[in-house]
Amino acid sequence: MQAQRLNLVLDSVGRLVRRGAMSNAANLLTKLRPVDIAQILGQLPQHDSEIVFEALVRHDLSKAAEALSEMETSRAVALLTRLKREDVSRLLQELPSDDATLLVSELPEELRDEFLDAMKLEHSTVVNELLGFADETAGRIMTPDYFALDEDVTVAEAITELQRRSEEFEMAFYLYVVDSRNHLLGVVSLRQLLLNPSSTPLRKIMIGDVIKVATDTDQEEVARIVATYNLLAVPVVDEENKLVGIITVDDVLDVIREEATEDIYALAGVEADDRALGSPVNSVRRRLPWLLLSLGAALIAVAIVQYYVTTIEESIWLAVLIPVVATMGSNAATQTMTVVVRGIGLGEVGSDTTSRVVTKEALVGMINGLIIGSTVCVIVSIWFGARLGSMWFGIKLGGIIGVTMVLSLVVAGALGALVPVLLKRFRVDPALASSMFVVTFTDVITFFFYLGIATLLLSHFKL
Repeated sequence: MQAQRLNLVLDSVGRLVRRGAMSNAANLLTKLRPVDIAQILGQLPQHDSEIVFEALVRHDLSKAAEALSEMETSRAVALLTRLKREDVSRLLQELPSDDATLLVSELPEELRDEFLDAMKLEHSTVVNELLGFADETAGRIMTPDYFALDEDVTVAEAITELQRRSEEFEMAFYLYVVDSRNHLLGVVSLRQLLLNPSSTPLRKIMIGDVIKVATDTDQEEVARIVATYNLLAVPVVDEENKLVGIITVDDVLDVIREEATEDIYALAGVEADDRALGSPVNSVRRRLPWLLLSLGAALIAVAIVQYYVTTIEESIWLAVLIPVVATMGSNAATQTMTVVVRGIGLGEVGSDTTSRVVTKEALVGMINGLIIGSTVCVIVSIWFGARLGSMWFGIKLGGIIGVTMVLSLVVAGALGALVPVLLKRFRVDPALASSMFVVTFTDVITFFFYLGIATLLLSHFKL
C-alpha cells in the first residue's frame, strides 16, 4: 500500500517537474515523511532530483534537512554541492551535529572550509571538533547533545530539568550521571525516573557499571556492543573517562547498513557508490581496475596450466575436466571466505581464534572434498569409461579428479579462513582483498594438484 502511494507521488512529482511547477512539487513532498522524500529523490533522474531538492530547501528548510539525513551519504553530498553556499550552510545548521559532520567530511576539501565559515560559530565549532576524530570511530559519529546531571540531583529535579531542556537533545533515551568534572559515574533509564520516589538522589538508583566506548573505538565495534547489549544509546568517553557524547541506535543502524553494504560490494570487487541506476562511466571506473586485477590473477593460473601442457597433450581428456576443478575450488573458497569475513565483522573471529577457525574450515573442506570427490570420481569413471570404451581409463581419470577435489577443498577452506584474518591483522579490509587473493591462490594450487597428480600417473602408465 505504502509502495503504491509513493509510486503515485513519484509520478506526480515527475509530471510537475516536466511542467516546471517546482513549488508545487516541493509542496507535495512536504506532506511526506522525510525517509519517503529521500526515497523519491533517489528515484528521480539526477537533474530532476537536484532542482526538486533546491525547491524543497526554499519551501521548507527543516523538512529538506530531515530528508537529507535519511539519504545515502554520496547522494546527499551530490545534492549539497549543487546548492548555493548560503543554502548549504543553512541546511547544515538544521542537521544534528553528527549528521552535519558526516556530510561535511565527504565534501570536496575546497568546499569544506567555505561552508564551515558560513555556518554559525557554535555549530561549526562542534562540527570541527567531531572532524578532529578519526574517520569511522566513535568520536566521529557521536553527538555531543546528551542529557547528564550531577549525582546529587533528585528524581524530581531530574524530571523537571529534562522537561525544560528536552529540545536540546536529539534523543534522550538515558540520563547520564556525572561528577563536577564531567566524569561518567552511572546511567539512569527514563523508566527508573518514573518508578522511583521523587526525593531519591540519582546516585541511589543509577547503574554504576556503565557500558561505554572510547572516542577512538571503531564504529563496527560500537555497533556490535549496541547490538549485543540491546542498547538504545551508548555513551562515549575520552581517555580521562569524561563524558563527551553519545551514539544513538539510529546512527548504529546506519553503521551496520553501511558496513554490510561495503562488505557485500567488496566481496564482488565493487565499490559502495556504484549503483544500479547510476552513471555508466562511474560504474566502469569503479569496476574496471578490479577486472584488470582479476585478469592478471587468471594469467597466473594459465601459467600453471601451460607448465603442464605436455601432460595435457598426452591426454586431452584432462582439459575437459578443468572447469569442474576450477569451479568447485573457487565456490568452496567463496563460501568459507564469506562466513569468516562476516565473523570478523561480528567480532566472532580474531587473532585468538584463528587456529580454531582455520582448523574447522579445513576439516569442513576435507569432509566436503571426500563427499564431492567420491561423487565426481564415480560420475567421471562411468561417463568417460562408457564414452571411450575403457572402464579402466575412466577409473584412472575419476581417481585423479577425486583426489584433487579433496585436496582443493581442504586448501580452499584453510585459505578462505586464514587470508581474511591475516589481512585484518595488517589493517587491510578483509572483504575488499580476500576474494582476489583466496580465489586466485585456490585456483593456482588446485591446478597444480590436478595436473601434478596426472603427470605422476602418466609417468607410470598411459592415460
